[in-house]
Amino acid sequence: MALYVYGVMRAGDWPHDSKNDDDEQGPPVRAVDHGMICALVSEFDGDTLRVRRETLLAHSNVLRRAMGNGPVLPLRFGVVLPDESAVEHELLEPQAPRFAARLDALDGKVEMQLKVSYLESPLLRSVLNSDPELAKMAQHVRFLSDAAGHFERIRLGELVAVEVERRAELAGRDLTAALEPFVDAVSIAERHHEHMALNAGFLVDEARLEEFDAAVERLSMERAGEMQFRLIGPLPPHSFAEREWEKGGAPWA
Repeated sequence: MALYVYGVMRAGDWPHDSKNDDDEQGPPVRAVDHGMICALVSEFDGDTLRVRRETLLAHSNVLRRAMGNGPVLPLRFGVVLPDESAVEHELLEPQAPRFAARLDALDGKVEMQLKVSYLESPLLRSVLNSDPELAKMAQHVRFLSDAAGHFERIRLGELVAVEVERRAELAGRDLTAALEPFVDAVSIAERHHEHMALNAGFLVDEARLEEFDAAVERLSMERAGEMQFRLIGPLPPHSFAEREWEKGGAPWA
């Protein structure tokens, strides 16, 4: 039977008699050891692994449980290997020193994800109030029929979008800079929509989580009525598992 692989830990960190909690479903998770590291696996008897909410949630739940026992390197969803020998000799053995170094670097650290978006109506008002020409154009097209104002509305939308993009980029940089003193590294992800100012993962030492949370709360209060903040975590450090952030250089990709 094939094995589904969740992530990599230090050998001994995962309890070998670990069982699923009563409210969790899915096969039991066990460790496949190789020297000082191990892989977390469960039996997999399907031909294909389908991306469903329950399978993604099960993957995430195992990694969250793992975090309670020590540092963990999450693997992407869907990694399946034929047997324990393949897990040990194809996954763990070739990268054992690298995995061990990664785990040491991430010991005591978690990922916090922050998603910040502008509130649409206040943003549009602010853009128009700051640019008399845009405000004049918006007032003009309000009184035109759909047909008569079609192209002017398109042009207005394009100009507003350019300004929104500029503001979002600047706001994202400002927010990141304000939180940098409280974190070890930052990973900037793609923004999901034009009103999104920041979509980022922050690598935070567990001892500084309260400081980080308080800093995010201050930013949220300062921009109340303008932006919506969503903080997710603590999470396994997905965004930092493969990045050598601790060796200097740019703190984010």
